[in-house]
Amino acid sequence: MPLLLPDLSQRDRQPELMDDPALDEGLHRQALTGLERVNRISGIVGVLWGAIRPLCEQRQDGPPLRVLDVGSGGGDISVGLWQRAKKAGHAIQVGGCDISPKAIRMATERAERAGADAEYFSVDVLNDDLPDDWDVMYCSLFLHHFDEQQGVRLLSNMRRSAREMVLVNDLVRSRLGYLLCWWGVRLLTRSPIVHVDGPLSVRAGFDPQEVLDMAEEAGLTGARITRHWPQRLLLTWNRSS
Repeated sequence: MPLLLPDLSQRDRQPELMDDPALDEGLHRQALTGLERVNRISGIVGVLWGAIRPLCEQRQDGPPLRVLDVGSGGGDISVGLWQRAKKAGHAIQVGGCDISPKAIRMATERAERAGADAEYFSVDVLNDDLPDDWDVMYCSLFLHHFDEQQGVRLLSNMRRSAREMVLVNDLVRSRLGYLLCWWGVRLLTRSPIVHVDGPLSVRAGFDPQEVLDMAEEAGLTGARITRHWPQRLLLTWNRSS
């Protein structure tokens, strides 16, 4: 257990090991596998599917909903959404973009094993335009990697490109969130990368009002936030709202 809880009243964004492009691919894959287990226990796919499902139901006889994961990592969330939609009787197309070629390779392999209708590609989300042929764009445990102005740029990019909806799932910076993360990553994975990066992510996280302020600056007028276990938030913005 950490001997002393850090001061979480303000963000403390430090470089995370998995953001290093020189990270060994084996360690990178181990970390992504560990994060997949954390994501599964946290129920992220279910939370995102709850927001996306009404759009699927509105277009029963139309073309499949296209859903893009921005900062997609190993692809477990996008493939999980495809599987959840299939189980519910909905055909969707999923995809992901990430700056890491290692993550793109792992996500592509995962989708191929699952037989998912998916595509993954490389994008620098702060400096490149996102494609404009996706209905829903979401990011999960990604926003906290950026400073506030970079976060606004990311959200603005997603708003400009998403045809119907933007979703942001991320950590809530709190004492409880820090303790849950510190213990959780040690129980769920042996990855030394995740053991370091997990608590750093909480220290870099935002509180809900900070995320709403960034969303407003990015033009996501009318966005709302809901809280979810374990110390997570989900920002939802609909173009029609």
